[in-house]
Amino acid sequence: MADTDDNLAIERADRPSSQRKIAKILAAARAEFFGNGFSASSIEAIAARAGVSKVTIYSWFKTKENLFAEMVKGECAHLSQNFVAENLESKGVREVLIDTAENMLDFLTRDERVRFDRILAAEVSRDPRVGKYFLDNGPRALLQNLATLLESAMDQGKMQSSDPIASAEMFVGLVKGHLDLLLRYGETINLTASKRRERAARAVDAWMLIHQK
Repeated sequence: MADTDDNLAIERADRPSSQRKIAKILAAARAEFFGNGFSASSIEAIAARAGVSKVTIYSWFKTKENLFAEMVKGECAHLSQNFVAENLESKGVREVLIDTAENMLDFLTRDERVRFDRILAAEVSRDPRVGKYFLDNGPRALLQNLATLLESAMDQGKMQSSDPIASAEMFVGLVKGHLDLLLRYGETINLTASKRRERAARAVDAWMLIHQK
């Protein structure tokens, strides 16, 4: 399995028509990877779903590994939409973190994400590099984005931490709690919007007891 390549042609595809085609490819890749995992998904199937040729996909993404990484980055970007320093001024740290926690809980409990997690875990036992592609482009990137937001809050004198990455890890742990374990072993978790908000607020308030200045 080849290493992922950061110098992708998609970074140079600035025409609207190219961007629309790339968006279709990434949407098709998401459906395939989330439905079938990495190993069972093929460029042929993704190309057919996107309505493009294999050559088009390879010209922009070069490898299936790169396409997988870009799909994961897209999910990370969606979850990171609240990690904007300007939000700290308009909404405040607590509100930004509650919105972040709600988005995390919504993503974690989606059926497609749970299936993907289980498939990916089985694949990693056969090829650990699949797990590295996922972790580097998803959870680790997301954690760094959250830590960067916390650093912005620290710069503004709104919170304190000697280690923003460790604080970000603690935040994620408080939000997730036992959910990951329960979902991994077949438990069905149905969080209503109000329950999700309540859980998010509880996690944020516990976290802020340690970090609020």
